Amino acid sequence: MEDIAHMVSASLARHGFVPRVDHRRLQWSKWSPCESSFSSVPVPSKPGLFALAEETTAGRPDTITQTRMLTVFQVSEAEDVGMALGRLFLPNAAERDRLTSKPCYMRYAVIEDENQRHASYRSLQQWMTSSPELAAKISN
Repeated sequence: MEDIAHMVSASLARHGFVPRVDHRRLQWSKWSPCESSFSSVPVPSKPGLFALAEETTAGRPDTITQTRMLTVFQVSEAEDVGMALGRLFLPNAAERDRLTSKPCYMRYAVIEDENQRHASYRSLQQWMTSSPELAAKISN
């Protein structure tokens, strides 16, 4: 998988943004399928950030050279990451249809310190709004 930290750093530098927290030091989990509320069972009940991405492909559809990609569509912060991810699958949740209609993935980073969590979240939000074309390769 292409190093997401490198992509974020390059994107932030291109846009002249200097984060207060080094996002490269966040200990992100691996990407996991986000198929139901049971997908988030191993996620800890701790404060942190989580990212949601959908699977896309790049390349020509009529060839074997297609590359599986993840396109990040949401980064959120939560006091309890496990509960927040579980709530995404409640009947009235806005993301439920998107998460259940196509292959989606999630990852999280536990950040106990509230100031660091908010600063990291703001940095990633700014990065998301300045880099809508962001996608990360998935290794098979």
